[in-house]
Amino acid sequence: MAHVGVAGAGSVPVVSVTEARRDTTDSAEPPQANPPVRRGPSSRPPVVVGGLMAWRWLTRMRTALYLLGALALLSLVATVVPQAPNVPATVTAWRAGTEGPGVLVVSLIDLVGGFDMYGSALFLGLLVLLFTSLTACLLPRYRAWWRIVTRSQPPTTRHVRDHDHVATMVTALPVDEVEHRVRRALEGRRFRLRAPTVDPSDQPRQVAAEKGLALREGGSLLFHTSFWVLLVGIVLGRLLGFEGDVAVVEGDAFADTEISYSDVGAGRWWSQDDHAGFTLRLDEFEVDWYRDVRFGGTPIVFESTVTITDANGQSRSDTVAGNDPLVIDNMRIHQLGWGYAPRLVVEVDGEIVHDAHVMLVQAGDAFIGVVKAPAAEPDVGFEVFLWPYAPPGEGGVPQITGAPWADAPLLAAVEYRGDLGLDGPQRFDVLDKRGLEQAGGAQLRPGARVDLGDGVVISFPELRRWVGFQVSSKPTLPLLAIGALLVMVGLFPALYAWRRRVWVFAETDSATGRTLVTVAGRAFQRPQAFDHEFPAIVTAVRDATDADTQETAHDPG
Repeated sequence: MAHVGVAGAGSVPVVSVTEARRDTTDSAEPPQANPPVRRGPSSRPPVVVGGLMAWRWLTRMRTALYLLGALALLSLVATVVPQAPNVPATVTAWRAGTEGPGVLVVSLIDLVGGFDMYGSALFLGLLVLLFTSLTACLLPRYRAWWRIVTRSQPPTTRHVRDHDHVATMVTALPVDEVEHRVRRALEGRRFRLRAPTVDPSDQPRQVAAEKGLALREGGSLLFHTSFWVLLVGIVLGRLLGFEGDVAVVEGDAFADTEISYSDVGAGRWWSQDDHAGFTLRLDEFEVDWYRDVRFGGTPIVFESTVTITDANGQSRSDTVAGNDPLVIDNMRIHQLGWGYAPRLVVEVDGEIVHDAHVMLVQAGDAFIGVVKAPAAEPDVGFEVFLWPYAPPGEGGVPQITGAPWADAPLLAAVEYRGDLGLDGPQRFDVLDKRGLEQAGGAQLRPGARVDLGDGVVISFPELRRWVGFQVSSKPTLPLLAIGALLVMVGLFPALYAWRRRVWVFAETDSATGRTLVTVAGRAFQRPQAFDHEFPAIVTAVRDATDADTQETAHDPG
C-alpha cells in the first residue's frame, strides 16, 4: 500500500492514500480490492481504431519475423514450382495438363501467382509489409539510442548497501574536493557521469556513473540495421541485376546480347539497353595439372586469354582466371567450367551434314556429348566419348587412365540412325533414342577418318577446349558489402560490450571530521568481468582521493 507522509520536527501522522479516498466517498460499502476498469466509449471512428491496432501489430519485431518466415516459405515454393520467366515451356505444359500435378493444383498455383512468385502481388505485398515493419521497428530504437547518448544521465541510488559491490574508505580531503577528483578519475576510465548536484550543501554527495549502455545498444541497433540493408540489397539486386552463362570454344567469340547466353537470369528492371555491348573472343585456354601420381588431376593453371572489343570498337587483350574475374563496364566475367571440344565432321553420301566443334562435359574418366545431323535421310546421331589420355598399350589396345590431360586423346563415337525427334523441345546435350536405332561405331585419334558404312563417314580433324563464362551485373554489391560490414561492426559490441553502474558517496564524518567515501557498483551483464573491474575502480578512487580503504563487500547473489 502506498503512503504519503511528511517528516519534521513535530509528530505528523502518516495518512494512507486509501484512507483518504475512503473518507471522501459517500458510499457505506467497503471499496473493492480490484475494481473493474471501465473505459468510456472511444470517440474515434472504428476504422481509425482498427488502423491503429493494425499499425501497432505491424510495428512489432515479432511481426517482422513472421513476415520474413512467410517470404522464405514463398521462396521455397518458387524453387519447386516452375517459374514462367525461367522455363516458360514447362509452365505452359503444366497449364495444359500434359505435365505437372493436375489442373486443380495448377489452378491454385495460378491463383496465388505461383508461376511467377517473385512478381506476384502476394510476394510483393508481403515484401512491402516487411520493409514497413522493419523500418517502423528501427526508427524508434534510433531515437531512443540518441536520447541515451545525448540526454539521459545515469540514475542516482538511495540504498548503497544493497548493491553487489560496496567499498568504503576515509580521506582528509573535503567533500567538494573528493567529488571533483572522483569525477575526474571516472571520466579517465571513460564512464558517463551524471551532472553534479545543484546544491553543494547536499549530504551525502553522490557521483553516479555508467558505462557500456550506449555501446551495447548501438551495437545491437547496427546489427539489426544490417539485416535491413542486406534485405534492400538482395531485393534491388533481384530487380536490377543480370546473370548469363555462355560456353565458348577456343577461337570463337560471343557478343554481350540477350540471345548469346544459354542461360539467362535478368532482373525485372533489367533491359536490353543495359548490356555493355562488348564482344569476347577466347584466344586460348591454358590448363595444366600436377602430373605426379599423388596429385593427379589437381590443376595448377586455369586461365583464359581473351580479346575484348568494346561497344566503341576498341580492342584489348586480357586474361580471366578462376579467382580473378574480368570487369568490363561494371559487368563481371567469371571463368567457370571447361571441357574438350573435338571438331567432328560427318558426311553422308559424300555430303557434309555436320562440321562443328562438339562441347563435351566431364563424366567420370571420360568427357561425353552428342552429335545431331538432321540434314541426313534418315537422321544421323552420335554419342561421343573422349578419354584425354589413353595411350596405346600392348597390341595397340588403348589404356584408359582417367587422367585429364590430352597427351593421347581417344574418341569413341556410337552411331544411331532414325528420327532425332527435333520437332519437339529437347536438350542439346542429350540424344533422344526413342526413334533411333544403333547402327555402329568407331574409335578415332586426332586426324583420323573412319567409314562407318551405308555412306556415313566421320572424321576427327582437331581437338580444342571450351570454357564456360558467367557474365553478371550486380549493382547492389556495395550495398551488400555495407550490410555485411554492419553485421561485423554491430555484432562485437552487441556480444562483448556490457553495461555497469558505479556510485560514489562522500560525506563528512561528524565524529572525526574526515570524509567518508563509499563506492558501490552493479553489473547488468557479464558479472564475472565486473568482479575484476570493480577493485580497479576502487583503487582509482582511492588513489585520486588519497584515501585509506576500510572495508570491501561483495554479494555474488
